[in-house]
Amino acid sequence: MEIKNVCVIGAGVMGSGIAQIIAINGYSVNLVDLSEELLKNVKEKIELNIDRHYVARNKFSSEEANKILDNIHYKTSIDECVNDVQLVIEAIYEDMNLKQVLFEKLDSICEKEVILASNTSSLSITDIASKCKNKDRIVGIHFFNPATVMKLIELIEGDHTSSHTLEIAKEFSKSLKKTVVTIKDSPGFITSRLIYVLCNEAINMKMEGIASTEDIDTACKLAFNFPMGPLELSDLVGLDIYSNIGDYLTDEFGEKYKPSFLLKKKVGDHQLGRKTRKGFYDY
Repeated sequence: MEIKNVCVIGAGVMGSGIAQIIAINGYSVNLVDLSEELLKNVKEKIELNIDRHYVARNKFSSEEANKILDNIHYKTSIDECVNDVQLVIEAIYEDMNLKQVLFEKLDSICEKEVILASNTSSLSITDIASKCKNKDRIVGIHFFNPATVMKLIELIEGDHTSSHTLEIAKEFSKSLKKTVVTIKDSPGFITSRLIYVLCNEAINMKMEGIASTEDIDTACKLAFNFPMGPLELSDLVGLDIYSNIGDYLTDEFGEKYKPSFLLKKKVGDHQLGRKTRKGFYDY
């Protein structure tokens, strides 16, 4: 099966970035969200991003940029947007119940040949697919933020994912000029499980008062050659996201993954990082 048309469900930071990189690589993409206002704002941001980071830097001509922008179609109806697509990528909030409900719906309305993928950063693909009849076509395609820049994709094989589905998803991911690693389904996969531990421990250090936010981040950047420190990264990803990942990993693996008290407090105070303009730093 040749993939030509893709549907991305969820026009948040990740979904809009995924839609953009797919369009840049020549695919037609339907970007779906329930909010027309959000879609309008996302369209403006994508147009600005293409102009600033590609046209202004002579990576694309204005004509090429317009073709890319024409590849993205903004819609509010899931039923309409899955017609004539070969791949659907879900990029909604990290909530198992929401994802299960969505995938059960997609499984019922999409042709059996259509591959259904989740961009989840930590949740089990097998569990996401548990209410579906055609579990063999469900796979994880985990992009990283910002999706237009980050080179890695984690490809997650659920317990029922077919080799056919996995191979098509892998070739598609490579066509986006990404490096692909394949992982057996496991909570947190490789990256989220590891980076959560680092960031959660840095948050514990901050709570214990052993160093300032800036010094914790500086130490990690200079000692480990990280582009940003763990507290800065936590703000970028979203403290609510890490809190949810921590709760999920604790349920799966035990108390050693328990989210820091300070992390929970920040989330309770709605200090979620960059998205609320306040986390461990002010923005």
